[in-house]
Amino acid sequence: MLPELSLIKQMRKQFSLTQMELSLKSGVSQSLIAKIEAGNLIPTYNNAKRLFDTLESLHLETQLKAKDLMQSEKVVGIKSDATLKEAVRLMKKHAISQLPVMEEEKCVGEISENSIMEKLHSAKDAVDMDKVLVKEVMADSMPVIQLETPISVITPILEHRPAVLVARKGKIIGIITKQDLLAGLVAGNRK
Repeated sequence: MLPELSLIKQMRKQFSLTQMELSLKSGVSQSLIAKIEAGNLIPTYNNAKRLFDTLESLHLETQLKAKDLMQSEKVVGIKSDATLKEAVRLMKKHAISQLPVMEEEKCVGEISENSIMEKLHSAKDAVDMDKVLVKEVMADSMPVIQLETPISVITPILEHRPAVLVARKGKIIGIITKQDLLAGLVAGNRK
């Protein structure tokens, strides 16, 4: 089902397009666009779809992407055979609350403050953090996205996960946290 036809003019103006520019991008004649916007004509389904598809593709082009949200191309990770003590030190040193567990440039899991706290809380005896390994406490791997992944895909993932990893050609090159997403939105609104 297509959106209301009245949105065509609103969306076109949102992208600062003239009717002629929208015509050239969509393949729908300028005079037809003028008649649709004036409410004088109901277009065929195909013409309406071409206009909305064109406007949607413009929307996707202007969205922030993963590459815009990454704070750096350095991922702080930890190996699965490291100890919990090493994980805690690394989190404290970098002021972060979770770490991807990396093996040969691939993420095999995630360890977080929460998973460590759960381990400490569920243990019957005192936990020697020098003896418990990350692989004993780690959770599933963080989701991995590509550099060009739009914010409309990233946001729902971060509603349920603390971070996503960013990959280029199969290699993890960055991380986006909820804080990075919010900072990107604030910076994007200043443009």
